[in-house]
Amino acid sequence: MRRRYTTPLHIMLATLISMVMIFTIRVNAFARSPLDPVKDSPNTSLVSNKQPEQAENASQSTIYVQHYETPLALTHQDHFLLAQPILYENLFWTSADYRYGYSVKEHGTIHRGLDLPAIEGTPILASGEGKVEFAGYGLVYGAGATNDPYGITVKIKHTLKHNGHTVFSVYCHMEQTLVKVGDWVKTGQVIGTVGMTGMTSGPHLHYEVRILDEMEQKYQNPELWLAPAVDHGVITGRIENRYGYLLNGWNFILSSLETNRYWVINTYDPDIITYHDQDPYFQENYALTDVPAGKYEFTMWYNGVFYASTIEILPGVVNYINFNGTRGFEKSLPHGSTDTDFLN
Repeated sequence: MRRRYTTPLHIMLATLISMVMIFTIRVNAFARSPLDPVKDSPNTSLVSNKQPEQAENASQSTIYVQHYETPLALTHQDHFLLAQPILYENLFWTSADYRYGYSVKEHGTIHRGLDLPAIEGTPILASGEGKVEFAGYGLVYGAGATNDPYGITVKIKHTLKHNGHTVFSVYCHMEQTLVKVGDWVKTGQVIGTVGMTGMTSGPHLHYEVRILDEMEQKYQNPELWLAPAVDHGVITGRIENRYGYLLNGWNFILSSLETNRYWVINTYDPDIITYHDQDPYFQENYALTDVPAGKYEFTMWYNGVFYASTIEILPGVVNYINFNGTRGFEKSLPHGSTDTDFLN
């Protein structure tokens, strides 16, 4: 379903609403995690995670969140192999800066990780079982380099593989590391604490996922690898023009038709596409995790026309949603896929 508003009055009104929403969401762009209590499920593990009812009330929250056990793959190409590296109860959602694929103009770089803000000293957990491959300063500039932009960092080579590819997780800007190179760690083990080392303007964990292909390590969007909360799903896809070319550095709005909650989602910087730092299967240019299951409206401006489509988000899986120029938003399949189970 799509609606086109072409009268000047509608265009002016929709533009004003979009600008207000975008300004508001910039302040709270990472308040994207579960808000509702969930029921027991045979495929979940209960963890003592509190989630704020409102982002500004994070410290007073009493809502607990259940998470799917890892690894989780309800469809053929889902790969929720990794667990959250910081408990939800310890995150400050109003302070978050960047998602994956965002252009950091002040530094002239592309953000290839997920920033999770928390106070200094907050425990950082291993996302999966594996061997510590790096610990300390110097992941970028060489071991021991205290001017390294990543600061104190831990890199784990995980035992689980995906399609034959080795999976790594990287934890940056740490206050301290509690593990050393060669240590074997388990999922959920404390490996360090949140800090402000390296190039950072505030305390947070910069978290990366990488896979090793035939040639080199490739960055991946962590939101496609971290298991979501129970009764929540992940959305990803391609925002394209009518000729099939990706619209990079674009934004659109996702609004819940049940709770009126909304997100502004930005598509990747073109360099992510140039260097193929996307999921090999999804070939996406945006992603968002921990979206409560239910019905949503997707809205976006394209060529002076305002498009709106209603789509249902399913829990525990990757929901693949494209924007195809004048066809608007639609639930579809990645290029080359023949798996239609998730559409049924």
